[in-house]
Amino acid sequence: MRKVTSRFFHPLLFSLLLPGLVSCGFQLRGDPAVGIKTLHVSTAGPTGVLTDIRRVLANGPTRIIATPADAEAQLRIISENRDKIVRTITGTGRVYEFQLSLTVRYEVLVPGREVPLIPPTEATAMRLITYSESAPTAKEVEEQLLFKDMQVDIAGRILRHIAVVRRDL
Repeated sequence: MRKVTSRFFHPLLFSLLLPGLVSCGFQLRGDPAVGIKTLHVSTAGPTGVLTDIRRVLANGPTRIIATPADAEAQLRIISENRDKIVRTITGTGRVYEFQLSLTVRYEVLVPGREVPLIPPTEATAMRLITYSESAPTAKEVEEQLLFKDMQVDIAGRILRHIAVVRRDL
């Protein structure tokens, strides 16, 4: 009896599994399609989420318009708040863990419509970060990276929310 070697087994297994993976309909999420041709984006103050929203929309079919009157809809970022609170303290009374949170309040208005398409809504993201007295600079950099990750997450959630509401109209 002849023994199947691993050199032949892996390609055979792969060729059997590939049609199943292709036919199941699996697809990465990717950037959300908003379903709006033109969008005006505004903010009451400085915000990092707005930058990420513009970056995502620049790669898709939705064009960002400078004036709200010319746009099909207006996304208003009402506020963006960053918080850092102590989450865990060690037995010796030292900080062990912080909770970072980013909260963005937004609404979507449509010209000629009294009621907003999306009334003022909050999107919140939270992350935990451990603290180290021996590496405060590294932890500060890690904190900024976590806030950037939360910005990208919230920007995607806002755009998906717009797409779902727009689809239901």
